[in-house]
Amino acid sequence: MKEHIELKKVWLVGWLCLILLGSPPVAWSQTKRADSTLVKPTVVNARDDRSPMRVRYPDPEHLRDKQTDHDYQYTSEAPPPENPLARFWVWLMRKLGSFLSSEAYQNVWQYVILVAIASAAVYLLMKAEVLGFLFSKKAQSVDLAYENLTENIHEINFDSAVEEAISQRNFRLAVRLMYLQTLKHLSDAGRIQYKPDKTNRQYVHELVNSSLQPEFEHLTRQFEFTWYGDFPIDESRFRALQTRFTAFNGANKQLTT
Repeated sequence: MKEHIELKKVWLVGWLCLILLGSPPVAWSQTKRADSTLVKPTVVNARDDRSPMRVRYPDPEHLRDKQTDHDYQYTSEAPPPENPLARFWVWLMRKLGSFLSSEAYQNVWQYVILVAIASAAVYLLMKAEVLGFLFSKKAQSVDLAYENLTENIHEINFDSAVEEAISQRNFRLAVRLMYLQTLKHLSDAGRIQYKPDKTNRQYVHELVNSSLQPEFEHLTRQFEFTWYGDFPIDESRFRALQTRFTAFNGANKQLTT
């Protein structure tokens, strides 16, 4: 019985030894495996930054092939239109674009074109008598030779002249005659001082203190659009304008009496 107990002790001691001796290798192997997974730093031997840079140029043959390759041609002209008028328009726009990008245009022609545009704008404004106050009366008299100076508003029978123009369906002339007749009525009432070399805007300014000025300014604008601006006027538009002229002259007469 005693031997059995001793044998059992020896067996337990052996197991303890195996356990104690077996644990360190396992722990050591796990530590070694974990250490092996760490990334080791890579040492890069960089060139000295102070060394001169060497420019690399592409091979000329390779570059020429890329330049002539159709896959790299991003700009392509559209086929010409079949319509002759459209073809002419495309040709004209192409020529105009070439001219505007030319050196001659940048140096000289752009100023010539700007001066021409400015001159045309001044001419149109003078014709509409918007810039009449900037020029001398002598120049205005020459400009108004056909419009006013050939007619004496105090000698014209406006009623018959307007009816004759309407019968010929010359509504532009009828509007002009009605405007001159209105100037005559205002002159007779002493509200303006009529002179052939005055501009329409001067007459508007002379009515600045009158309740008639807003409507007279509107009639002046309609007259200028029709006569100087060559705006088309049909019978219905003329009749509406004739009604306003008649009402204005009636109001002028009521203020006079």
